[in-house]
Amino acid sequence: MRYPLAGRKTVERLTKGSGILAGVAGLARALSKRALIPAALPLAIGWGLLALGRTLGEAYVEIEDGTLHVKLGAFFDETIPLTAIERVAGSSWSLLGGLRVLSNLKDMVAVSTKAGPVAEITFKETHSLAVLPKIWRIDAKRLIVSPENLSEFIEELRAELGQGEDDD
Repeated sequence: MRYPLAGRKTVERLTKGSGILAGVAGLARALSKRALIPAALPLAIGWGLLALGRTLGEAYVEIEDGTLHVKLGAFFDETIPLTAIERVAGSSWSLLGGLRVLSNLKDMVAVSTKAGPVAEITFKETHSLAVLPKIWRIDAKRLIVSPENLSEFIEELRAELGQGEDDD
């Protein structure tokens, strides 16, 4: 079953808004100086952020065919076999941790689009996960995700793993 990431619309709006602001600010500055060529960079950044904001519509966690698929637009797209997962438990995520794909640089990757209750997935062994696609990967022991219907997601994943609630 597919679970959209909670808060994805907020992150999408922030990204699109940043793109619009960057483009408008660059254009206004260039027009005030009567120089259109320097406007190219802020406009390019603005259009890039708008494009990234549009791709955040594809933000979900999916349990299907013996795998866990986690996607956050162009930022994160990983498929993990359920056999690699040791356990799943509820946890919490602080707004100070950020709303995006990030890592503690040791053993954890978070794909979080909201603060508050999240699911913490622990792997049997380290699993290579992308922090920056095609650039930087982390050998993670834990993955944090923020799906809508958190309790339903945890319950389904535990059932797929053959775990009960008391296996915490």
